[in-house]
Amino acid sequence: MKYYNLKYINMKYIVNLALLLFVFVSCNQTNDTSAFDEGLAKFEKNKAIADKTFNLFIAKDLDGMMDMHSEDLIWSPANTTDSLSKEAFREGMMGWMTEFDQFNFIDRQYYPGVDENFVPNGSVRTYGTWIGTHNSGKQTTTKYYSVLEFNDEGKITADLEWFDLGGVFDQLED
Repeated sequence: MKYYNLKYINMKYIVNLALLLFVFVSCNQTNDTSAFDEGLAKFEKNKAIADKTFNLFIAKDLDGMMDMHSEDLIWSPANTTDSLSKEAFREGMMGWMTEFDQFNFIDRQYYPGVDENFVPNGSVRTYGTWIGTHNSGKQTTTKYYSVLEFNDEGKITADLEWFDLGGVFDQLED
C-alpha cells in the first residue's frame, strides 16, 4: 500500500511541475505588435487627411481637395465598378459642387482598413450621412461609405465610394 501512495505522490509532483513549467514558458512569450502599432499610427495620420478632404469638399475647395489626392488616383464612384482617373474624379466633384448649394457630412465614423492578416494597413474606412441642398432648394440625405487608400506621402491613391445615387436623384424629383 505504501508503494501505491509513493507512486501517487511522485505523479502528483510531476503533474504539478509540468503545469508550473507550462505557465512559466507561456508567460515569457512576447508578442511583436510593431506592425499593428505602425498600421494604427498610419491610420490615425490618414484619418486626419480624410477628414480634411471631406471638409474641403463641403467648403467647395476643389483645388485644395485635389491636392489631397495622388496623380495616379483610382476613383470608383458609387453604383459602378469603374476605375476612373483623377481627372474624372475632378469632373465628378465639380458636378456635385455645381449642382448643390451646400453640403454637410454628419455622423462621421472612421475605422482602420486591414490587410489579409487583419493588421491595420493605413487605409481609412468612412461611414456617415451626406446632407445636401440642391440648387432647386430641395434637400437630399444619403448614407455613405468609402474606403480611402494612401501612399507614403499621405496622398489618397484610391477613393472607393458607396451610396444610393439613385436615391439622391429620387429625392430631387419629389
